[in-house]
Amino acid sequence: MKSKLLSTFSMLRFFIVAALTVFCVSCDKTETTDSTGFILHYLGVTDIGPGMSYTLQAPTYKGSAPYDFTITKVTLNEETFSNNDNFVINAETGEITIQNTDGMTSGMYSISVGCYSNGKFFDFKDAVQVNMLLAVPEGVTVEPAEVLVNQDEENWAEASAQVSTEADKHVSITGYAIAQDETKPYLSYFTFDPNTKGKIIIRESEKDKLVAGESYTLNLKLTTKAGEHMYNNAVTFKVVSKPRDLFYIETEALPDLFETGTENKSVIPTIAGAKEELKFAIKSVTPETTAFTINETTGQISVPEGNSLEISETPYVFTITASNAYGSNDFEGIYSVKVVAFIEPIQPETFNYTPVNKLYQLGGSLESQKPDEGFVGGAPTFQFDESNSEEIKAQIAQNIISINSANGAISIANNHTLSAMTHEIKVKVTNKKNEEGIVKALSVTVVENPNNFTYVSWGTNIEDEIIFDNTTQSDYHPKKETNIAYRNQFRFINKNWGISDDKVNEIKTRLQRGKEIAEQINILGDDGVPVEYHVIFWKSELIDFVILQQDAFDDIDAVTPMERQEAILDMVIDICHTEFEFDNFNEVMDYFKKMINICKQMNYSKFKSEEYDGFRKQLKELIDEKKLQS
Repeated sequence: MKSKLLSTFSMLRFFIVAALTVFCVSCDKTETTDSTGFILHYLGVTDIGPGMSYTLQAPTYKGSAPYDFTITKVTLNEETFSNNDNFVINAETGEITIQNTDGMTSGMYSISVGCYSNGKFFDFKDAVQVNMLLAVPEGVTVEPAEVLVNQDEENWAEASAQVSTEADKHVSITGYAIAQDETKPYLSYFTFDPNTKGKIIIRESEKDKLVAGESYTLNLKLTTKAGEHMYNNAVTFKVVSKPRDLFYIETEALPDLFETGTENKSVIPTIAGAKEELKFAIKSVTPETTAFTINETTGQISVPEGNSLEISETPYVFTITASNAYGSNDFEGIYSVKVVAFIEPIQPETFNYTPVNKLYQLGGSLESQKPDEGFVGGAPTFQFDESNSEEIKAQIAQNIISINSANGAISIANNHTLSAMTHEIKVKVTNKKNEEGIVKALSVTVVENPNNFTYVSWGTNIEDEIIFDNTTQSDYHPKKETNIAYRNQFRFINKNWGISDDKVNEIKTRLQRGKEIAEQINILGDDGVPVEYHVIFWKSELIDFVILQQDAFDDIDAVTPMERQEAILDMVIDICHTEFEFDNFNEVMDYFKKMINICKQMNYSKFKSEEYDGFRKQLKELIDEKKLQS
């Protein structure tokens, strides 16, 4: 029975996974805590330069909605910094404005943020980090400053820009990187060519994410002997093409309804492609008619009052020609209209959503929650209302909460960060008879996920009473159970089991740091971050592969005694404390892959067996190869 308990819970690993479920800024030991597990999270490090101003987005959070935000402390390179309105926080939203930067010293600024939640005050140490760089050296330029990326050309993804220096300025640039700004995910689309010094290119793996009609402006972080410099608005990649992907309304909502004899208008369509000299024209209508006209500037299709269109079950199907400065495209069957005698106005009392009474945090999802049956209203269009709360708007902006404009179905993805409370997701429905719209809300009650463990103890349901000796922490003494009523009850033994909070907090911090560096690498490229950053990242990967991942199909790895789990945890932490010496990031990756493989083989070997000790010896030899000698 005892073996089954160990197998089921895999005690230590289970505890660690539970403790590390959410990666974000968390409270210090000295901070106020509560049972709701309130957590606040800002985006990662932001690069900025002298003379620039910037507003950091409001944080996401887990728990009750925060309020009364304050900046509790600012440090510069870990030394106290006197904040003279350089960093200003919005007390209601938590947005942080960086301003008056002309005279600010370069370095890493760490901002601690305090707020209230559910009547309790929380102080989040170093919640935000801002890297203030030096001004760009005189004589540094980027050519061209605007790169035209024409997606209609065969080799459009090869478009690039070049950083150069004037010969007489004697500026030597030793490092090139794209400045970090996590509000701009498109930064990961670009990188510096590893084969050509100072050449900015489009990543081959990311090229399909560039959207025609959009412009992407990059700030650069350039390194010289004087330090790191910010080149603000260094280059803009302007993506163009002839018109593509014309859109009026959801396909399932077609045909649209026009009422005979009255003025009717379509929605204004959206279109992908360059907007310069954009024009629309009706190429054909089937069945053929001249009753419809199109606004050549907006693409809106209409018929005037008193039109002679006859009521018919056969819809009119349109082919629309869209053109711009770079070419034209025909969009066949892109829009259709059925002429009816009467369009039913929306009846407000028929528009309702059945409340969702339980949506779990951390993994809970909602799929296609439609309005209740019996809705009355012809050709409706559904959209989120502007009166939604800031928390709901933030989830909508990230497409975590979405709506089908044709049928009003609301979906919530399983990566939502909604706080545990009842939320009102407000939806407006309109049609040609109710252009002002009717607003109703889907009520969603978010509850804490019962499987999101923040504390784990263990016990036994065997008949022996377990007496724990606090002096040894690894020994227990069985004694025959005398009270039969306790049989088959799960009983707590000890909540500490010899694993300190410091160890758990350390690996939690290392995993968080590894996650942040992975995001930096994704944005800047492998060669855009220092080698020591790669070491930190791969130490976090070691924790993930060796401690958090477990093979349930392996007889040994599936059942792990406590002594072994403690030993493995201590071994991995010791490695994380070890300083290594590497020449480049490829060397780091290859080395840690070897280390992870050895550790995984140890997990598959009987504890303290000859095979286990052999892998332990291999690991020591590998560590000694790159260990930095003191």
